[in-house]
Order: sequence, then C-alpha cells, then structure tokens
Amino acid sequence: MVLGTWLGFRESAAIETTANMNDQIISFDQHPLPAWRPLNDGVMGGLSEGTIDWTSEGMLWEGKTRLENNGGFSSVRGPWSQLNYGDLKQIVITCRGNGGPFKLTMERSQQWWMPYIYASFSPTQEWGEVVIPASELLWSQAFSGDYPNIPLMSALSNIQRVGLMKYDGSAQAFQLQVKDIRFE
Repeated sequence: MVLGTWLGFRESAAIETTANMNDQIISFDQHPLPAWRPLNDGVMGGLSEGTIDWTSEGMLWEGKTRLENNGGFSSVRGPWSQLNYGDLKQIVITCRGNGGPFKLTMERSQQWWMPYIYASFSPTQEWGEVVIPASELLWSQAFSGDYPNIPLMSALSNIQRVGLMKYDGSAQAFQLQVKDIRFE
C-alpha cells in the first residue's frame, strides 16, 4: 500500500545512529525525518524519468533512463548533512529491484562537478541484502569518469549526502525498493 507519493520537497527517511557514531542506518520504513528527493538528467536537458513513493516496505524508486539530449541518469538524493564514515568496513543495502545495476553515491561537496564516492550493485528481484565492502568504493567525477588510484578511506569522514543513482549508459526501465542502508 502506498503511504505517500513524492510531489515536492517531502520529509521521508529516518537516520538512526547506534552507540558507535560511525554505525548509521538510513531506514525508509520509520517515521519521516530528513528529505529524500528525485533528481533526474532533466537538470541538464535529458529526458530520463524517476519518481519515489513511500510504501509500508520502504522507498520505491522507479523510472526509465533515456539517452536523448545527452541524458542517461536518474537518481534519488538524501538531505545535505555531515556524516562521518571514517571507520567504514561495509555498506549493507536491504533491497530488491530490476533494471540495474545501480550506484550508491556519497558526495563530499555541494558542487555537482566535484568528485563523489560510489559503488555499483545489482539487487535481486526478491528481498535481500547487498553487501558492499568499503574496499570496493570508487571515486568518480562528472567530466572525467572514475579515478581508480585516489586514496579514499580518509575522505569518508566528511560525507555530505548519500544517494542512489541509475547511470550505466543504458536506456531502460528500472525499479528499486529499499528498506534500509546500513553503514557498518
């Protein structure tokens, strides 16, 4: 059952901090706190689509990537904040979906052209946990692509925003449902 549909800037996901300040859970099935919102390639003239709905099982993100007008991405972004994942060992995403792969993104700057940290993942169509070891995180940048040899662990102590992205050079429909994202 859909509890609400994204129609603008809306509060949505709870961030829960455990006893260790570096262990955090972004839970999409708790009382709404910070805002998550879609951001698609239309900001640059593209035609991709992506919307989010809130269900009893979490956030449902679905849409279609299109390549016309130099497009090709859809994303959902969390609120701007200050997050410290300096001791990160792994990220666990409880999700299901199709049309992947997807990317988990972690931004360190509010300037869109600055490098960001990401990891690609492909969920199954059944609920499950996708485990991303911190050693698999990579740097990327909008103009030049991946930076494979830049140290990254110290950069995780200053994350300003977490998001999800569908950006793999394909034009296709996608659907991703997320219960939570755990930073362990």
